[in-house]
Amino acid sequence: MASSLGSKRIKTTDAQTERGKKRKEQAYSNKFLSHMHERHFKTVQNRRLLMERKVGLIPLMAPQFERELGRRQWEQLASYPVPANIAVVKEFYTNARSFGADQEMYMSYVRGKRIPYDTGTINTFLGIEWTGEQC
Repeated sequence: MASSLGSKRIKTTDAQTERGKKRKEQAYSNKFLSHMHERHFKTVQNRRLLMERKVGLIPLMAPQFERELGRRQWEQLASYPVPANIAVVKEFYTNARSFGADQEMYMSYVRGKRIPYDTGTINTFLGIEWTGEQC
């Protein structure tokens, strides 16, 4: 497996974002953020995954839920684009784990790519623009 030790990524945490600072750090490998994540993968790989149920089944029992999905234009939540690759899903969950006193980053790392799942990314996916105060 090829290593990405020579490549740089930018890590941004909440405190750094407020000050507008970013620091560069090296990724441990093409697959894991750190040696601790690599060790944690041994635990994750032996776990069984419970696949999510399709939201599309719920409107039969709750028509108001279907109307709300349509009103918000969230139909993409009721379908899956393709079946999930279990190895990639487990790699995502392995690297999403926060070790130590670090604040939650809401970011994972899969096959050398940064995968954010913060509120801004999710709101963009759902097509939501927040104008008021956010939690």
